[in-house]
Amino acid sequence: MQNAPVAALVYELLFEVYRKMDHDRKGGRIRSLPDENGTSREAFFHEFMSCWEWPSGTLEEVGVLKALQPSRHRWGPHFYPVMSLDECAVADFSRFETFDNYCVAMFSFDELHMHSRFRERVDLGVRSPRFLEAVASQDDIFLVEDDGQVTFDRARFNEKVMTRWEEIDVRRIHPKIGT
Repeated sequence: MQNAPVAALVYELLFEVYRKMDHDRKGGRIRSLPDENGTSREAFFHEFMSCWEWPSGTLEEVGVLKALQPSRHRWGPHFYPVMSLDECAVADFSRFETFDNYCVAMFSFDELHMHSRFRERVDLGVRSPRFLEAVASQDDIFLVEDDGQVTFDRARFNEKVMTRWEEIDVRRIHPKIGT
């Protein structure tokens, strides 16, 4: 069994958060809200969509996103990234490197993108520049073809991730015991 590191999946999820924030900014839908210290932060809003709720929760659990406190002036959960992509790329997430955490992170990644029934080509144009090397080539859920195309294998995902998913009592990222 060949798994992408949790750290690589965390990076991909944060890449997507920043991509959504850029999209929201261009559409005039991003808000700046005060954090716990009163500092104005551009806020990521997951819009109560499960495709964003899982990644948001995963990133919050590893300390990459921080929830902004609710107020009577804003509706719904808002977060702000506590690190840049460059900082995330070199951050030490080793305390989260377990198979269960991998399954939660891969499920979160799947919620954002894959949703295919069988095999689906991965659009590398919307993945991070690190995706091919850090995730696809490291994980047997992805098939990297000689022409550089990447295919997501739903059957392998179900066999590996979803089989374990059904057995996990608490479906969230948590540090290894003893760290």
